[in-house]
Amino acid sequence: MQPSSTDIVFLLLVGVMLAAVGLMGWHAYDDARREFAAASHARVWAQWLSEAGPQRGRSNFHPQACALATVKEEQPPLAIMLEGSGRELLIRTESGQGGDAPAQTPSDGSWRACEQALREGRGALAGLRNAYSGESQASTVRCDTADPKTAGAVLLEKAKPSLTEPRPLQFSPLTPDDLVQTPLKLRVAVCDRWGHTRHVADVDF
Repeated sequence: MQPSSTDIVFLLLVGVMLAAVGLMGWHAYDDARREFAAASHARVWAQWLSEAGPQRGRSNFHPQACALATVKEEQPPLAIMLEGSGRELLIRTESGQGGDAPAQTPSDGSWRACEQALREGRGALAGLRNAYSGESQASTVRCDTADPKTAGAVLLEKAKPSLTEPRPLQFSPLTPDDLVQTPLKLRVAVCDRWGHTRHVADVDF
């Protein structure tokens, strides 16, 4: 018995529906997988920031671009008697460096310099990739529903006391130009595919 044209149309519709359901299921799974990976990367950032916080004041902290500012002690000048002249030559020396010590490029103390040191080369966060774009994992100043490039980005916000009673903490975006040379309380979040913010942790950095 040959199937009628109605049966053929019905079977085609069932096949299309099954394919659509399967495709929707795959997209839901893929989105959940990427969202989980993005949150995991944000937790890695939160863990590093939290563990680095108590260590940033040490002289051997690495990377120095993320270290706390140190008070530079002024060294007394050395007085050297010039032979046969009876005059003294005053030479200023920097602490811990000789005359032949190589000059080190100082960091400007900004979050931009700190993040660059963490993401590049052998930085602590160099191996992380954005779960949505595949690019190097980076921070952002906002999650934007109109900008798909923010999906998977880590959102960092800095805390400051409120001027109103009972003075709860208020958070504002940590921008690339913000200085990180003093202790900070940071809120770590991640942007999902739809531009929504997913809170991860509050840390002391």
